[in-house]
Amino acid sequence: MEILYRLARGNALPRLLVGIFIALFLYGAAGDHPQRLMPPTQSFLKPALAAAAPASLPDYSDRLIELARTDHVQLFRWAMENYDAQVRDYSATFVKQERINGKLNPSERIDVQFLDKPFSVLMQWQENPGMVDKLLYAEGHNDNQMIVHPTGLLSWIKSVKRDPYSKEAQQSSRRTCDRFGYYRTMQDLLAVYELACQSGDLQIGYLGKTKVNGRTCVAMERLLPAKPEYPYARLVTEFDVQYLLPTAISCYDWRGQLVSRYVYENLRFNVGLTPEMFTLAANGL
Repeated sequence: MEILYRLARGNALPRLLVGIFIALFLYGAAGDHPQRLMPPTQSFLKPALAAAAPASLPDYSDRLIELARTDHVQLFRWAMENYDAQVRDYSATFVKQERINGKLNPSERIDVQFLDKPFSVLMQWQENPGMVDKLLYAEGHNDNQMIVHPTGLLSWIKSVKRDPYSKEAQQSSRRTCDRFGYYRTMQDLLAVYELACQSGDLQIGYLGKTKVNGRTCVAMERLLPAKPEYPYARLVTEFDVQYLLPTAISCYDWRGQLVSRYVYENLRFNVGLTPEMFTLAANGL
């Protein structure tokens, strides 16, 4: 799965040394002309249920395969509508690998807690944390800045407030933290789909069934010509057949090189997260 992240004025020491902040995902892609949404025939999630009882969830394989072959725009709209109706929050292990400044960095494993409304995300790195090992972003709070805990020699600093769109942040991560999460990721993917469709550039294909973290998915690809308005040449999206969400997104450039790959593992939906869980005090920041 594609997807795609200004130092705030302040103290020179944190400004020069903390610099790089990692923000997430996944991707630039998107949709086409308005169509009537095709609602799912049954609810795919119930509060605090999804991961605990997968056998009780519906299987959307047939409809996913049909749309993967014929209409990715409709598929994304369907998935977004279903997500909006069913999901309030989730926790997961987020695995990302990105090519930055021509170099493919090692995969990072991040424990994530996400609340949809108000938009709030907490990230805690478990592998390859780079310059920070914890990031909190709660939209509408902390001056809309991300709060991070640095690693290494600066780990003694409790937290630092920084702009998600700082130059250093964008140089170290392909997506900003305020675009993280399923709904905004699918919005971004859909935007590129729509642009490509309107321009007559869109090519799509169905790649068959795959496995992501042991779960069955339907894989599809999008191919685009080399134009400056398109972020990638090839996008591969793998939709979980029960969650009806893209649990893996891989992006490739026009030379066939991997640009980014984002994977959601160990997903648990509607676990009861609250805004109070995304405060500085609650997270030791």
